[in-house]
Amino acid sequence: MAKTLRFRFSRGQKLKYIAHLDILRVFERAVKRAGISAAYTQGFNPRQKLVFGLPMSIGLTSESEYADIELAEDMEPCEFIARINKGLPEGLKVEEAVPRNTRDNIMNQIAAARYEIVFEVKEPKSLVEIEQMIHDFLSKEDITVEKKTKKGFRPVNIRPLIYSVSAEKMAEGRFRLNAFLSAGAENNLRADLFMQAFCQETKLEIEIVSMHRKALYAAACNEWKDPFEVAND
Repeated sequence: MAKTLRFRFSRGQKLKYIAHLDILRVFERAVKRAGISAAYTQGFNPRQKLVFGLPMSIGLTSESEYADIELAEDMEPCEFIARINKGLPEGLKVEEAVPRNTRDNIMNQIAAARYEIVFEVKEPKSLVEIEQMIHDFLSKEDITVEKKTKKGFRPVNIRPLIYSVSAEKMAEGRFRLNAFLSAGAENNLRADLFMQAFCQETKLEIEIVSMHRKALYAAACNEWKDPFEVAND
């Protein structure tokens, strides 16, 4: 039994164009419909104590989104999963939940994300050519793009935010990039901005087929950790 839970949920094709604030409202309504006693903030506009790990850009699917919810009374993780899933629309599903005892919420702990990005090239390319482009791209010390910040757009060198990139050939003219990128409240690199930079630097003309978030990670003791692993640190 626990009063604060950390849960992982997936987001499918049907809801990939729903903005983060709308996803938040969907979960708030699902909690109410399920009769789950959530804890609320104080003040004139009390909200459920529900915190998401990393807001997802529009157009992405994911199998690995995390959130923390504080409850007004103890609840078993399995009961929470069963009840909230009944109130969620098709395309959203809570997959797992664990008690959370750490003082750090999930938003403060997320530090990296892994993406799968499928694209089609406009001119024929071999896997060897794509891999050489990746090698040249990662060899650069400076990859500057216009990044949106709290103070507006400004030029940022995103090279330190790119940890690794690899490619696979899926079909003739279609490839998948596996990108491991910095994420979180401070140094977040979105998958779409990464691809903008990749095309800008390589001059590769592509059409993106899909962007999928495979995993989120926390950083602890110089290691990448599953967010559930640090729920009780």
